[in-house]
Amino acid sequence: MSDYSDKIMVSEEEIQPDAKFLYPLMVWKTGVDGLYHYFNSSWLEFTGQRLTTKLGEQVYNLWACCVHPEDRQECEDTYHIASAAYNSFQRQYRLRRFDGDYRWVFDTAVPKFAADGSFSGYNGYCMDITIVVEEHTRQLEAALDEFSSLKSQLIQTEKMSSLGELVAGVAHEINNPVNFIYGNIIYISEYISDLLKLVKLYRKYNSQPVPEIRNFIKSIDLDFIQEDLPKVLESMNIGAERIRGIVLSISNFSHLNEAVMKPVDIHEGIDSTLLLLQHRLKAKPGCPEIKVVKEYGNLPEVNCYGAQINQVFMNLLANAIDSLEESVLSCTSNEPPEIRIRTFIQGGNQVMICITDNGAGITPELQSRLFEPFFTTKPVGKGTGMGLSISYQIVVENHQGELRCISTVGRGAEFIIAIPL
Repeated sequence: MSDYSDKIMVSEEEIQPDAKFLYPLMVWKTGVDGLYHYFNSSWLEFTGQRLTTKLGEQVYNLWACCVHPEDRQECEDTYHIASAAYNSFQRQYRLRRFDGDYRWVFDTAVPKFAADGSFSGYNGYCMDITIVVEEHTRQLEAALDEFSSLKSQLIQTEKMSSLGELVAGVAHEINNPVNFIYGNIIYISEYISDLLKLVKLYRKYNSQPVPEIRNFIKSIDLDFIQEDLPKVLESMNIGAERIRGIVLSISNFSHLNEAVMKPVDIHEGIDSTLLLLQHRLKAKPGCPEIKVVKEYGNLPEVNCYGAQINQVFMNLLANAIDSLEESVLSCTSNEPPEIRIRTFIQGGNQVMICITDNGAGITPELQSRLFEPFFTTKPVGKGTGMGLSISYQIVVENHQGELRCISTVGRGAEFIIAIPL
């Protein structure tokens, strides 16, 4: 495993409880075993819980007595899923204060890595998001303003680093054996074809085999095998091709190890992203298939950070699917769900990518806040409010482009990306 320590934006020193800009955040830390071994003074004062010793063992699991019973399982699941992939994570839950009052808190965790690159646990911090006292509100807003840009970069970096590790693992663990299987299916098909021909010749010139052979032919249903075996081989061949295609799409999506701008095929990036989202486009109970209409123009390769631009496609397309699913379930639209993707050159110096859905649309009030960090209209636990904020940063700040939304309630939404050539 590579050393991620140089990619983490928040250092060990910066997340200490006496760090001025983090106050009044509550800080916690875990080890590689997932046990909590540190809480700062803000946490201890908020919960009224102390680290104690019982029967010679440290009591780490304070969640059982602090987190609302309805939120505990989701908190634990979020932690285990993230730690299995060494990912950053966010969660919202109700935390019991020392006076017994439950308060909603927003919790963020950043993975730690040892000098040898091994995963060593998490640094985490959470803030009370129900505070209404004016002084505390002002402190939280000041901390959020200073922290939002740093968090956006951190989440993006960790996400793409984890994706890079995933692609490397897929290439090593899946791609090679799949290629071996795919290559040998050709020979197996030829061998089986020859054997089936031999069986036919045998049955042609020996129509009355001995009773033992006749009984065996009947027991295995030889006629069915002769008909079905070529179909089975063809299915195996299609499956192997499908796996190879998925591996290639993931590689194209992540643009592994590309840390500099280089010419990128925008259409290839969109197609790779769509392939990764294919399972969400298919029909499911209560929601018909989401149709994707491509109106690709004649684009040159664009000099950009390919992985970052693909992350923007992923965020916008996933949001469009969410909107369409919600629109169908709430019966706010009678039209078949559809996503339309247009690309073209504008003014000779800009590549335009327009992603449009025919969902419920977005109100003007919400449109004005779409790209704010942490703003989301999704239920607690389903959205972090960072997808569009990160997308805006990638397009506007990293590529000097433009990202905007045009929407009318009841008539869907269109997100427009402009990238300079």
